Amino acid sequence: MQDQTIDGKYQVVRLLGQGGMGTVYEARHLGTGRRVAVKLIVAEALLRGGDIVARFQREARASGAIDSQHVVQVLDTGVDPGTQSPYMVMEFLSGEDLQQLINRVGALPPELVLRIMAQACVGLQRAHEAGIVHRDIKSANMFLSQREGGEMVVKVLDFGIAKVRADQFAVAENHGLTKTGSMLGSPLYLSPEQAKGSKDLDSRSDIWSFGIAMYEALTGITP
Repeated sequence: MQDQTIDGKYQVVRLLGQGGMGTVYEARHLGTGRRVAVKLIVAEALLRGGDIVARFQREARASGAIDSQHVVQVLDTGVDPGTQSPYMVMEFLSGEDLQQLINRVGALPPELVLRIMAQACVGLQRAHEAGIVHRDIKSANMFLSQREGGEMVVKVLDFGIAKVRADQFAVAENHGLTKTGSMLGSPLYLSPEQAKGSKDLDSRSDIWSFGIAMYEALTGITP
């Protein structure tokens, strides 16, 4: 897809990553020249149907509702007319996620872990204040963004399975994403109530998962 344009606005530069649901590209906004990351739902995922588009919309809305430098910023959303693929435009981040750092160097010094987790806590707190429970807190969803001058800013990523309060943008709640008996998230980090598929999760479930990620950062392994 290199050198192609998404929605006539975003010139694709290179592939950054690909998963079962989405593909992320580095791109350049043709109007401003800004460097961005564009996430597209892959065609195969669209053909499978299910709740994937609702989850994608939820991620954009949940991230956009949180005002914090410690949550990745969503800048734009839309549907590419050529491929009919929904897309989401995010700030471009340089660095690596906490999981990649642990895989690369093993257990981290306590002072560094405290710096990382304190920043991630601020982003998570802002989400909870906005009535959003992340439900997939893990090391891979804490990104260590490197700014000019060497400053590190931690960003909480991926609100794709977030639970939001019952308000006007929580329409995805009616698409079976949080029904009783369903288990969403990453098993190694799940709170007991989330593992049981409870629909009554609150911020305490995220705090449990956060503790698992902190343990992993300090020891190099999950409990």
